[in-house]
Amino acid sequence: MFKIQTVVLILMLVMNAFSFANNSQETTKEADIKRLVQLIDQANQGVEWLKELFVGTTKVDKSEHERLLREIDFDTVVALYYTLYDKYFTHDEIKELIEFYLTEHGMKMSRTKADVFGMQTFTPEEMEKIEEFKKTKIGRKYARLSNKITHQHSKLAMKFVDSLK
Repeated sequence: MFKIQTVVLILMLVMNAFSFANNSQETTKEADIKRLVQLIDQANQGVEWLKELFVGTTKVDKSEHERLLREIDFDTVVALYYTLYDKYFTHDEIKELIEFYLTEHGMKMSRTKADVFGMQTFTPEEMEKIEEFKKTKIGRKYARLSNKITHQHSKLAMKFVDSLK
């Protein structure tokens, strides 16, 4: 009955363990990772995707099912991403990614990811700015790790959903 709460509690304890193990700067890193996930997932698709995954793979009592769905929220998504971003990026790199996603072209790129049909188009100037970012040290690293993070996030999400069964 309380499996989702237990899993979220474990994820939060892991996040707190990282915070205690490091200095107070890491607490700021934790907040910045949450901010980065908010910028990347402006349409809140992570929550919807996790809920769809849960609905498609779990068999629980209807009332329990509805209660668990209500408990899957943005903090659950952040907890699933936290360990990955913490593992692969320094705090300064997280700040650089935030800086990029706060730009007009970064926000538009994030919205484009949410656009299922990819109908957003970029002006030549926006494409130039995006290409400039991709050539930076953090841009190259982010591009290189993006698929790996997505794959590992999917595996963590499946483990999370499996724990709810």
